[in-house]
Amino acid sequence: MSMHRGRIATFIGLILMVALVTGCQSTYVRSAKIYMQQNDPDNAKKVLQEGAEVNPADAELWYILGKVNAELEMWDDMNVAFAKAQELTDAYNDDIKNTRYEAWRREFNAAVTPFNEHNYERALERFQTALKIQPNDKETLKRIGLCYLQMEDYENAESYLQDAVHDPATGNDVSTLYNILMIYRTEERNEDVINMVDQIMVVGGDSLEAARKLDVIQAKALALQQLDRNDDAIGVWDMAIETDPDNPDFHYNKAILLHSAEHFEAAAREYLIAIDLNPEDSEARLNAARSLLASQDWATLVKVLEPWLFPNGVEVYDPELKDMNSWLILRAAYDNLEQTDKSEVVNQILINIQKAESQG
Repeated sequence: MSMHRGRIATFIGLILMVALVTGCQSTYVRSAKIYMQQNDPDNAKKVLQEGAEVNPADAELWYILGKVNAELEMWDDMNVAFAKAQELTDAYNDDIKNTRYEAWRREFNAAVTPFNEHNYERALERFQTALKIQPNDKETLKRIGLCYLQMEDYENAESYLQDAVHDPATGNDVSTLYNILMIYRTEERNEDVINMVDQIMVVGGDSLEAARKLDVIQAKALALQQLDRNDDAIGVWDMAIETDPDNPDFHYNKAILLHSAEHFEAAAREYLIAIDLNPEDSEARLNAARSLLASQDWATLVKVLEPWLFPNGVEVYDPELKDMNSWLILRAAYDNLEQTDKSEVVNQILINIQKAESQG
């Protein structure tokens, strides 16, 4: 009989011990779950905070506390609680990841509508909340940067966009780099423009869209020009021409640099290509004439100016173009080619222009 009682006593003792241990570990969690079932997350949080003081090594408690904070949309507290749980165990990692993702997705999607409606301040608020839920999320950082970019807050825009591209897991994003380039161009940070273009060309490689490639090449050439690095700029315009040889602006911009470096024959060749591609470009014609005048290529000069200044043949008329320089350059070409009759026609037009100006 005494042996039987001893066994019963031992069994009851084991049950009490298990109950005691289980109670110490889960009473707060069980109470919190009851509060959550009653839709009372505030009291659930209060109970769990008390439990954390009693048993800070209870991973489940911290995990449930994180879930409660997510329910309360107290994102900083959620992150702290989840971090504590993950320090103690990896058992809840998948659910923590899912909880964060679902909360982030709701906030991110809620921000997209005002963003698309150009309500950037409202969108920014929601994106900032999404970033609290998923700190360092690349897409959220990009959207925040774009909000600031549209609001012309370039300092914050650059900061967030730079954070978005410095992601060792995904590498650099060409579209984000391009947005940073836009900031540098707007602020005329020419050295930064050059460096960013080089980075975009490396990251984009052969997959870089043709139109964007031309745009970034052009940005670099113009930045080099602003820094008076004309030889380097000419080399970049050559890259642009190689990519799109039928773009008259590229030939024109290269010609300007060649002329400023007193490479008049080379400048004239580029101007002539620009004119062939865009015959209506009167500025290219006049600049070509100046380069041809400097190199004394009289015959080509006449071919450039005569059809422009005399659209109906070489005869005296009242021209719309009153610029004296263009007429004087053409007369110099006629004189050097001993085309006296044409030179006299220009003389008469010059006289008529002077009379009109004096009467006006």
